[in-house]
Amino acid sequence: MRVLHWFRRDLRLADNRALHDACQRATDGVVALFVISPEEWRDHDDAACKVDFWLRNLADLKPRLAKLNIPLKIVTASSAKTVPDLVIATARKLGCDAISFNREYEVNESRRDARLIQRADQAGLATIAHHDRCIIEPGTVRTQQGATYTVYTPFMNQWLVVLDSEDVTALPEPRKQKPIDITADDIPTGVKGFESDIDPALWPAGERSASGRLGAFVRDRISSYKAERDIPSVNATSTLSPYLAAGIISPRQCLHAAVESDGGVIRIGKRYKGKPSGAGAWINELVWREFYIHLTHAYPKLSMRKAFRPEYDSIPWSNDESAFHAWCKGQTGYPIVDAAMRQLNQTGWMHNRCRMIVAMFLTKDLLIDWRNGERYFMRKLIDGDLASNNGGWQWSSSTGTDAAPYFRIYNPTTQAERFDPEGAYIRQWVPELADVQGDAVHDPQRLPGLLRSTLDYPEPLVDHTKARDRAIDVFAKVKS
Repeated sequence: MRVLHWFRRDLRLADNRALHDACQRATDGVVALFVISPEEWRDHDDAACKVDFWLRNLADLKPRLAKLNIPLKIVTASSAKTVPDLVIATARKLGCDAISFNREYEVNESRRDARLIQRADQAGLATIAHHDRCIIEPGTVRTQQGATYTVYTPFMNQWLVVLDSEDVTALPEPRKQKPIDITADDIPTGVKGFESDIDPALWPAGERSASGRLGAFVRDRISSYKAERDIPSVNATSTLSPYLAAGIISPRQCLHAAVESDGGVIRIGKRYKGKPSGAGAWINELVWREFYIHLTHAYPKLSMRKAFRPEYDSIPWSNDESAFHAWCKGQTGYPIVDAAMRQLNQTGWMHNRCRMIVAMFLTKDLLIDWRNGERYFMRKLIDGDLASNNGGWQWSSSTGTDAAPYFRIYNPTTQAERFDPEGAYIRQWVPELADVQGDAVHDPQRLPGLLRSTLDYPEPLVDHTKARDRAIDVFAKVKS
């Protein structure tokens, strides 16, 4: 048997369920495939920096596959709907008997894979699909009534129960294969329409880079993660989200590293007593990732730009395009918001605390539809992932499952004072305020008028107190 392994968001050798199984099954070699699908990527608002990251990781992966005698083939789809037939045609051309892949859970991807399975069967090809993107397979963490959890804490508690009975071993790299007479393809250095202006040195490619980041985080920062994770000026987080989103590292590898660093015990939720655990807090974030993927699997509407709570699809959002563009550019007049948006625009990444601040500012202070922000994030983020991005935006806008109550609205100035007390983050990303001393860096309106007028910095788009009252009134009317 010869197997075609279709790489998607699993660009790694280690702990790759489908690839490992393909190498175990194959008696006549394994061929790897990656499909370049620009129309599909545009439809999904994939960021140029993310596509560039995929290509750089493929370039790293190709020679490592070659050492295992697995050639990597690259094909380009003319449209999203042609992808299943293209994969099948490639498999037949290469003499493969089966197609192997790891499942994806968004609605378009699920439908694409269903078409692939049906048409492959008609063509006499076997398909072997694996659950690999989560630690625990979506659909298996259920309530006693067999329903999907829509509140995080009970999901997390049951996730821990299921984990006890699951084999979540991180698999090694697959064994070397029998050589086959197929030549690997060149990896393109770019794709038209996805030219990135983000410095690639910020996000080095490859499994070694990912494992190096994980190792450095566990060694140097995980113990203080719970205490420092909300401070954007401090290098306190793992910055592994791009590697998880592209599958350069697996969530199981992350879980095992965190557990090992904490004495071999999973210390999250009710299972932990005593001193707060940095590793436990980080594992909690891995479970939040699982929660949103499980919800995406259970509720296809989340992939269709629908609010989880349907009553909030009728909110009379503002259509203030100038305010939206000011938010996108980091020109709102609220320093913490502007610093965060500029970090996103310049690096393809934003600190998680800041993601909540800017999302709540857009949806509550500016009363702009959360879907506009969700789309902008996806078009900019190197770690853009539909489940996590949608979950975060619906949480901040109070339209989602287990979301922040609509009357809980962050004050961006007090958030800055709490999480960036010295203003280091603001001064780094908003150079116009670099020389502003004291608390005025959080709110330049505190400066004397003459001094304030010398700053090349915009006035606030809105008065937060008035904007808060407006948002509460709008949400309350819709809810009632």
